[in-house]
Amino acid sequence: MSRRHFFGTILLGNSSLLKEGVARILRSANFRIVASVASADDLQSGKVKSRQLLFIAIHTGDNFDLPKQIEHLRARNPDARIAVVTDRCRLEELVSAFRAGASGYFVDIMTSEVFTKALELVMMGETVLPSASLPFVLGPEIAPAEHAGPNSADDALLAATEDIAPQLSPREKSILRCLIDGDSNKCIARKINIAEATVKVHVKAILRKIRVHNRTQAAIWGMNCGWLPRTSGNGHGK
Repeated sequence: MSRRHFFGTILLGNSSLLKEGVARILRSANFRIVASVASADDLQSGKVKSRQLLFIAIHTGDNFDLPKQIEHLRARNPDARIAVVTDRCRLEELVSAFRAGASGYFVDIMTSEVFTKALELVMMGETVLPSASLPFVLGPEIAPAEHAGPNSADDALLAATEDIAPQLSPREKSILRCLIDGDSNKCIARKINIAEATVKVHVKAILRKIRVHNRTQAAIWGMNCGWLPRTSGNGHGK
């Protein structure tokens, strides 16, 4: 039986209550809290030795120089991944954070499952930013029309690398949902009544279009884009 892999994680921020809340969410997933400090200056060098280290800056006020904190972390830990958790989307701050070296920017309107899966995506080398930032990043003539209201938590994230997520065909979307369910190619073929070889072709096309390397990354990408598995009502039979 394989050992469970954990991502070493360090929390930064002035709010002990919020840091403890984030820590509880992360401990239930593949994250191990290495330290919890007020700022990058409080870190001890002996606590930041890890091959896969994640820093999470929890920022809710105006008395936290986020770009400076990120620059400090990046200078000392060039291979680490850095994410920001904030109470509202500040576009100027978002741009400054990514220029300083951040890999993810999270606004607190998502579910814990989406949050942890998005952090896993960050640890795989992807960039995650709020969908609310799309008109600013892509321009209003390119960004999709607004569809997310204050309660659409699962649509709060866009996982991207260089451009907007490509359009998948209806068949590819169906197969992506099966990948999120953890189905094998043989199972997918049986579910949607196509040949297993055809499933392999579609899976390769999906990986190419969304720019990921394997099925696991594709499943996490799909969850972050709102294509969660349909687990209620009309679930698939085995």
